Amino acid sequence: MTSFSIRLNPMQLSQLGAFLNIHGRIHNNQKDIYFLEWLGLPEPLDALKKTLSTAVQHNLILYPGAHMLPTPDKAVTYSAAAQALLEGCQQAPLSGLPKELSPEQLCAALHHTAKSLPQSSPSIQQNNIARLLSALDSLVPQLFSAQTVGSPKCIWIGEPDTTARLLLSTLPYLGCDVAVLRPTSTQPMFPEAVTRQGMADPTASAEAFLRVLHPTPQTVPAQSAPKPTPAAPAASAARPVLKLPQHPRRTVSPAPQPTPTVASKPPVCVQRPPAAPPAKRANTERVPLDYETLAGFSSSVVMIDVLDDYGEPQSSGSGVLIASGGIIITNFHVVERGNRYAVHLENNDAVFETDQLLKYHPDFDLALLRLSGCNGQPIPLYQGPHLVRGQSVFAIGSPLGLFNSVSDGIISGFRQIEHKKMIQFTAPTSPGSSGGALLDRYGNLIGIVTAGFRDAQNINLAVSYEVIGQFARGFLSK
Repeated sequence: MTSFSIRLNPMQLSQLGAFLNIHGRIHNNQKDIYFLEWLGLPEPLDALKKTLSTAVQHNLILYPGAHMLPTPDKAVTYSAAAQALLEGCQQAPLSGLPKELSPEQLCAALHHTAKSLPQSSPSIQQNNIARLLSALDSLVPQLFSAQTVGSPKCIWIGEPDTTARLLLSTLPYLGCDVAVLRPTSTQPMFPEAVTRQGMADPTASAEAFLRVLHPTPQTVPAQSAPKPTPAAPAASAARPVLKLPQHPRRTVSPAPQPTPTVASKPPVCVQRPPAAPPAKRANTERVPLDYETLAGFSSSVVMIDVLDDYGEPQSSGSGVLIASGGIIITNFHVVERGNRYAVHLENNDAVFETDQLLKYHPDFDLALLRLSGCNGQPIPLYQGPHLVRGQSVFAIGSPLGLFNSVSDGIISGFRQIEHKKMIQFTAPTSPGSSGGALLDRYGNLIGIVTAGFRDAQNINLAVSYEVIGQFARGFLSK
């Protein structure tokens, strides 16, 4: 059984759909896990319908509210296991674990959760852990089933009660990505999670989400005397949507933001670069920028060395900071043969390494890297009217390893190549320019330089901003 350490990954996603598509990378026996908490909705409820339906089709479990109690026949077993855990027992408290989840990993995660319990009487702590074990017993086999592709994922909708909070705090340390949607809340509840501020919607109750997911309205029963409530399977879902009693909403003060320390081995340290000089943003008055100003955008374009197993560069290319948090877009063919990447920033002699390949699409020839701690200014993606032939463009890249060379030209045509939109342009490029920026005269990113024809003069291609927007949707700041 391979053992992995877990590293919580602070990822600033702006859409729930991006959460479904991202998967933590496993490298050097370490796995990145994503834990997000949305205060409000990431987008209007009707707009979430497609995303939530996709979640059901991909066997994600949706919880509308939470109140979990062990069934009477297992209450004694769970209670005894909870007491043993609180006393420091290292034995796995659940049997029949999926092969993807080691007993050591489960035990370590539960001990972490037990330490986070608020100060209370031993009996209350024991009951809380017993309820958590009950929830895990039914949920873990479904999350870690043979049909799960990539990282298991769980979406929670509504206000979690004590048991649910323990569950959602435990799942990331078992290797499960978690997104918590709290439509009516303004204060964060989970210190480990990345908190996103969405749109407050007091009408977005658990019942509203169920009505979005299912054509026949379903209701969530009102809170009554605590008693076991079986999960009600949804007819159209691959896994059940649990209908559980609601509970009064709690107001929780903001918790301190500690750094999680549960990895079985320390996370791989990546040298964090200082903030790069901010690039000048394109002005909104539609005044073309001079070439000296456009050249200043080079601080947002990086050179990427692809490293072999011995840490030696084997090829190089370019990349563009496209979103806050060090999100770099480049070509897939630049990064596809590497496990680690050395990133060079302009006006900085240090070389910074990352292994965080977030997302890639071979057909689009696009990939996203992240350089943790990079505070460089992203280049805005073009969002104006359709481009036209003949308009001026400006290219920035590292041809033949010549860091951040600049060139200018015009758009000479638009091509549809292998089902993706490409911009043909005349600004000179060479091998190593791949992944670089193609800008308009206003400093907007209109393409990612991708290819050129060696036997032709100044016939170069870039993946269009339309394809970039589709690929990076959810990572771009709104």
